[in-house]
Amino acid sequence: MLAIKIILYTIGIVLLGCGSAILLSMELARRSAAPFFPSPKSIMRRAMQAADLKPGEVFYDLGAGTGASLVIADKEFGATATGCEINLLPYLIARLKIFFSRSHRATMKFESLFSQDISDADVVFCFLTERTMAKLEPKFLKELKKGTRIACYTFPLPTMKPEQVIPVGGKWTILLYRR
Repeated sequence: MLAIKIILYTIGIVLLGCGSAILLSMELARRSAAPFFPSPKSIMRRAMQAADLKPGEVFYDLGAGTGASLVIADKEFGATATGCEINLLPYLIARLKIFFSRSHRATMKFESLFSQDISDADVVFCFLTERTMAKLEPKFLKELKKGTRIACYTFPLPTMKPEQVIPVGGKWTILLYRR
């Protein structure tokens, strides 16, 4: 009887620890970049089409959430896709999604979008807040090579001028930039 109580107590502590880690990572993600609010798959596809993502190109999703864009970039466009996410639950879901979709060119990193090296990118996708876009723009200007396409869902970069603004319903848009 004591052994069962110890096992149940241990399981409870582990679950409490996991729950705390998930809640803390959610708050960290919300404060540092954006709350978890997934982009619809149709928007991701449309952004990749607008950016003219081609087989063999390098695609990044900054704040990739559950990784749907990475699987789409790999499976439907033939791109090498990398995502980064600091919200633990979406990150874990993304890892499972990539594994079960058998995506061979998709990678998910538990890493801040600000520390992710994007210098080899051909296309970058992001759906973040205005505040985060303002912090990211200098990173784009410093790290991205000339010609890199940046597809932003809804929130613009503060000083760069989009080449194209694609309405996708109501006030929502895809803004396409070229470095």
